[in-house]
Amino acid sequence: MFARSLRRLAWIAGIAPAFAQPQPAAPDAAHANPASVHCEKLGGKVAIHDSAHGQYGVCVFKDGRECDEWVLYRDGRCVPLDARGWPIAARSAKPASK
Repeated sequence: MFARSLRRLAWIAGIAPAFAQPQPAAPDAAHANPASVHCEKLGGKVAIHDSAHGQYGVCVFKDGRECDEWVLYRDGRCVPLDARGWPIAARSAKPASK
């Protein structure tokens, strides 16, 4: 009697995983910043600077250039930043009229 109960228990335990619900894949804990990934693909290193207005990221290249990482990602241009993290080119003189 005990052996028969033990066999049934083993059989149930053996087939139970076949009926288990599959678990959904865990979502990524963190997504990479696309501007930072782009910087590294171009051979730069990402640096985060602090200012009175918060933090901002720059892409630092081997030649010493520091470019706003989001402008570099979005527009493909290297725009240097001032100490506050504001693009220097954005405050330049008015564009030339045609």
